[in-house]
Amino acid sequence: MLDYVILSSVINIGIAFILITLSAILLKINRKKFVYGVALSVIYTGFAVYYLCLVLLYPHSILQKTVATTITPSNIIEYQEEKIEETGDFTVIITTEDNTFSLAPDGELEIKKGIKFKIEKVVYSGNLENIKADIRGFAGNARKNDLQDIGYWVTYDDMIKRYMVKGEKDKFEVEIKEGEKLIGTIYIKFVD
Repeated sequence: MLDYVILSSVINIGIAFILITLSAILLKINRKKFVYGVALSVIYTGFAVYYLCLVLLYPHSILQKTVATTITPSNIIEYQEEKIEETGDFTVIITTEDNTFSLAPDGELEIKKGIKFKIEKVVYSGNLENIKADIRGFAGNARKNDLQDIGYWVTYDDMIKRYMVKGEKDKFEVEIKEGEKLIGTIYIKFVD
């Protein structure tokens, strides 16, 4: 498979050889311009070959990596700074009627309002016995809200709307805790 980066470096080498050919045509017109043209063409060819070598010899270089960043609204950042004591690495496995998703810390999952979902499990490097997933605005155990919502089916209609994330429409926070210590959050956003 020909990658965009490799293709652009091959095109640069082609342009370099065209410049050398055009410089050779200048030999018949003016020798001084020919010397300058050949010198600049050779320099350009050197950079093009160097770029191709970087792309081919270093497949894990920064030239071929795409960096994805998520932009978090400032009001959520301030809220998290107050509540999170220590951030841990975890993955939340969420199942809908026909799909399974995994979310990292601060991840967001969009679910249609008519679809039901449940948190299957939380994969965490620490003590798994004390791990809880609390969907803000939902009580899995209606008799006693023990802040443990793993394993319960949830729909948009089950959510208490006043617990939405401030400034966001139909977006709810899921707190991942180890005992009483908050280790991170993910977000569920309901869409039409």
